[in-house]
Amino acid sequence: QPDKRCTEVLHQGNCRSYVVKWYYDSTANSCAQFWYGGCGGSGNRFDSELECRQLCVKTK
Repeated sequence: QPDKRCTEVLHQGNCRSYVVKWYYDSTANSCAQFWYGGCGGSGNRFDSELECRQLCVKTK
C-alpha cells in the first residue's frame, strides 16, 4: 500500500523561501526535484530522493 502522500498533486507552496525537495511523479513512476516555497503545499513532498522512492515508486 503506497503512502497517501504519493497520490497528492504537486503544489509548490505559498511562501518564497525556496528549498529543493522531492516529489513523486505517478505518470513516470519516479521521483523528481522541485522548488518548495517553505509553507503550505501538498503532502507530495519529501526531503530526499531515497525517502520518495522508498515510499512511492512501484517496483515490478
